Amino acid sequence: MAVVLYLGRGLLAACVPSQTNIVLFAYSTDIDYNTFRLGAQNLVRYSIFNKKLANVRFDTKEEEEIEYHTDNKSFNASIFSHPPDPSLGYGDTTTGSNLYNVLKKFLNNKTFSTCGAIVVILVKRYPNESNVSDIIYQLRSNHILVYITVDSVPSGGSNSATLFEMSSKTNGYCVFASDYDLIFAFQNMGAILYTPYQFLAQNFVVTGSGSLELPVFKTPIPEGWVQWTRVVITVQDHTLDNSFVSVNYTIASTDGVVAYQYPNDHADRRHGTGQADLVASNGSLHYKWTIDYQYSTNAPQIIECRMYSYSYHDFLPLPDY
Repeated sequence: MAVVLYLGRGLLAACVPSQTNIVLFAYSTDIDYNTFRLGAQNLVRYSIFNKKLANVRFDTKEEEEIEYHTDNKSFNASIFSHPPDPSLGYGDTTTGSNLYNVLKKFLNNKTFSTCGAIVVILVKRYPNESNVSDIIYQLRSNHILVYITVDSVPSGGSNSATLFEMSSKTNGYCVFASDYDLIFAFQNMGAILYTPYQFLAQNFVVTGSGSLELPVFKTPIPEGWVQWTRVVITVQDHTLDNSFVSVNYTIASTDGVVAYQYPNDHADRRHGTGQADLVASNGSLHYKWTIDYQYSTNAPQIIECRMYSYSYHDFLPLPDY
């Protein structure tokens, strides 16, 4: 059900997940330029239909202001006129990221409503905060989806757990990767804007090895139509380690026709802790998603499952928090 917000005596527009909602791109000044450039190009490309856009470079000694735009061209120009520059950063390995200060400013901005926002974040320096529940509650109350690509080799800071927590509890997702995998993970994240309507979001805590089967679902694609949907799975809530062995999965219609299988020769491979790809889906069919997982220890692991469509879908229920 759409949400209608009130502010004083004024009535604000219904909060719905439409492409007119604001997109914020935030990135650490410590990140390497190629990761930034190739991922940002993809993000700009897929933001072409968004009329409310914002960007900010963080982890700079002099905190920078968020820039707001009403067209893709100025968004692109602003991003690439503020490339990552480690010389503007803190210059040590102990100072934590100022990302959460930036998000607070975004949540309190007077330029655009943040309700239904999509926030895409590229992290090199980790925060030091261990409790960001106040920010998470604000993000959740505004139906803000948070997507984070995290470099597994930080430039500083100590706590990456809150990054995963913030994304997972808002129905976004978080991928940890390095080198070329970091580039591809970030590029895949930017492509979410092409299929912005989330219609499936499930989180599972698992141990050892076993299988999962998600409840049968139907896409928001109109009856009789076939469209691309985007599938995302993440396999750990921290930098990939030796406890991960494998996660394989199949998406098939309930009559047994396989729509997608990972891994296979045509599937995009996993990049760090995340794997994403496009699935041709039929709006007339019901689907089931089955997952086989294996970890080398009995320590709890988190598997996140997400699917997105170009066809409209209302906000999904948020996970318990």
